Amino acid sequence: MKAINSRRFFSYFLCLFVLSGIPLTGLSEVKLQAPVISQGDSLVRADRVRALYGLNGAGITIGVISDSYNCLRGATAGQQQGELPAEVVVLREADCQSEHAIDEGRAMLEVIHDLAPNAKLVFHAMGNNAIDFNQALNRVADSGAQIIVDDAVFFHEPMFQDGLAAQTIDQLVFERGIAYFSSSGNVGQNTYQAAFSDSQTYPMGLKQGSAHDFNPHPKQIDTCQSIAVGADIFTVLSLQWDQPAKSIAGNTGSASDLDVIFYDDPACKQPSTERVIGGSTDNLGGDSIEVAGYDNKGNPQRKTLGIRIFLVAGPAPGLIKYVLSGSSLPSEHPSILEYATSNALSSAFGHANASGAFIVGAVETASAKIGLWQTSYYSSHGGVPIVFDQQGARLDQPLIRSHVDAVAPTNINTSFFTNTRPDLEHDGKPNFTGTSAAAPHAAAVAALLLQAAAQKGLELKPPQLYRSLRDSSVDLGKPGFDFATGYGLIQADRAIKLLFGER
Repeated sequence: MKAINSRRFFSYFLCLFVLSGIPLTGLSEVKLQAPVISQGDSLVRADRVRALYGLNGAGITIGVISDSYNCLRGATAGQQQGELPAEVVVLREADCQSEHAIDEGRAMLEVIHDLAPNAKLVFHAMGNNAIDFNQALNRVADSGAQIIVDDAVFFHEPMFQDGLAAQTIDQLVFERGIAYFSSSGNVGQNTYQAAFSDSQTYPMGLKQGSAHDFNPHPKQIDTCQSIAVGADIFTVLSLQWDQPAKSIAGNTGSASDLDVIFYDDPACKQPSTERVIGGSTDNLGGDSIEVAGYDNKGNPQRKTLGIRIFLVAGPAPGLIKYVLSGSSLPSEHPSILEYATSNALSSAFGHANASGAFIVGAVETASAKIGLWQTSYYSSHGGVPIVFDQQGARLDQPLIRSHVDAVAPTNINTSFFTNTRPDLEHDGKPNFTGTSAAAPHAAAVAALLLQAAAQKGLELKPPQLYRSLRDSSVDLGKPGFDFATGYGLIQADRAIKLLFGER
């Protein structure tokens, strides 16, 4: 079993936790003199709500949990130019020595300030692991936030069971009345889900590690699946199976040990050694999660690889599922080239599948110009099954939650984030891409609704707030809910009218 350099392992993964494949080279701030307003302000009609109802988020506190706030040292200039309020409460800043602290959190705060300019803003860095993230959740809640929004993705969060963060979010929502918004993630449809099929073959020899058969044909066996990883990026694969996770209190842990192996060729002839991290953790008695990564940084071309999944010890699991970390840049986005499970495209997992959260996917801002809203290819889909309760008991039937809840614009402008991003409109302003850009639009609209309710002396609890946002959204796909766009594109003015019975 290969030893893992944990510091290097985490250094790569932190980038993907928060930024989902955004390039990290040559970062600097674009110096723009006038305030920059997100195109999403008008597309979700927050501008109309401010104009017609005089709403601006006053009296509402919104907390943002993301990578960093002022590691690029541009926050003061942003405040002076009106991109941010005069005061942003920073509960904890990130370690700015990290190459991955690129102030995406400040970009999210700018979006919120565009739509709800009088809301009080709070920031907390997401930290290095699930425990840090859970602490951030509680500290932001204790600061008085009525709304919290995050854009974090942790590939060690359980898929088939509510983990620590999901449980905390449910407590904040249902017990403390805090509305919670989370980006769906940038995995898109890069997910594989199937019953484990024991091929009874041992490609690694020694009769240790029977390989999973990807081929659904009953009389044909193929233990190798070809995938493509993006150019100049580190791609993460999170493999999970339907056994309880030890990290959730009271659970016994995994009864099986599964490994995932990368090969430098699509036929799985040559195992990769130099460019792979992880994939062979001893899972027995631990979490039913195996995370591995392939380092294609420095290679300007996409690369086709092979993978195998091995049952190393214990009984065969019933269900296996993996996701590949995605990117909001096409050249960096991975893909599954064969045996894709088109009937199971769910990829929003962990706290992005929490019962109490409002999960936000992304639609392309540019598509609004032609009147045809296009879902971002990297926007993660809902529908990941919950198989166990919090105590690790298997449910009678898998629980499928109605996430994603709605979508909001991405590829929008901020004042700084960053000059290495594509300028799709050629207006000299950098585009903020990914579902990280969509989620703060939803949180800001929620602030306008909470302010409106408060002015009428009403208490708007999260379930009612969520319902107003969902039921007033403009349906973008097939009629009704779907796992890609939820209930549709958020519309602030329609939500206000629906909430108060106006026409």
